[in-house]
Amino acid sequence: MEFQTDLAKAKNHGSARSGFSHWWLQRMSALLLLPTGLYILWQFIALDSLAAVMVVNWIQQPINAGMLLIFVLSAAYHGALGIQVVLEDYVHHSGWLLALRSLTYTVMIALIFCSTYAVFKLLLG
Repeated sequence: MEFQTDLAKAKNHGSARSGFSHWWLQRMSALLLLPTGLYILWQFIALDSLAAVMVVNWIQQPINAGMLLIFVLSAAYHGALGIQVVLEDYVHHSGWLLALRSLTYTVMIALIFCSTYAVFKLLLG
């Protein structure tokens, strides 16, 4: 029979502060999504129509392309952080967790590259 305090039992099981940076990055990406998302929504409402020609002309303006790019990049990062939390909470097998996290990051990186390419292709012609 072991007589240990609760503190002694908890030692060497990891730091409780390890999740703060993840939490902070998730809040900062959400904070970045708010103004850029509202700007894009406001701009789309102001368009006469959402025809492809109108949207392409809208993206070809540098400020709009920049805001769209910031929105897409921060949305992909924020999504990856959120999915990582869900996976860590509900997937308990380490092999599945590694595979699903790798898949998540691969999809998000592909989304970032495709979105960046599409915005620059439309911006630069």
